[in-house]
Amino acid sequence: MDFLVALRKSVGQEEAMKRMMIRIAVSATIASLLLFASLSRGIRSEIVRKAHASMGCSVASVRGSYGFYRTGTTPFGPLASVGIATFDGNGSSTVRQTTRRNGVTTSDLFTTPAGPGTYEVDSDCAGRGFLPDGSVFVHFVIVDHGKELIILSLSDANTIHGMMKKIDRDD
Repeated sequence: MDFLVALRKSVGQEEAMKRMMIRIAVSATIASLLLFASLSRGIRSEIVRKAHASMGCSVASVRGSYGFYRTGTTPFGPLASVGIATFDGNGSSTVRQTTRRNGVTTSDLFTTPAGPGTYEVDSDCAGRGFLPDGSVFVHFVIVDHGKELIILSLSDANTIHGMMKKIDRDD
């Protein structure tokens, strides 16, 4: 009788071991398929994008030199501007630009001194630029991991928007 009990116990353990091995094999297969599916979609898979999105942004997300343009209308007529903004990654910035308002140059990238400023960035990648007096003059959104900024002027009566692009990816 002890022999039959031991045999049943052994068979039960074998069945439990087989079920466990099947579960492990099925889990490994599913994990492999998910990994293959994400890799087959290219380097920028949805999993990678979600991981980067969850990391958020900070002032350090905007660091280095950016070439930019701004365009739109002001109370004095149309505005067009190109320039270079430099961000230190700690919340301070400088800007040099050539600006034309209603066909008249009001600042020159090569002769007008750089203007200082500060900036803040929220974790959702929205940011604000401040004038030296502390007033907010621009809102921006950080895109493509800090390689670009979409900008909108907040100056009264202006409708100015633009784009900033990182000049040097290693910057």
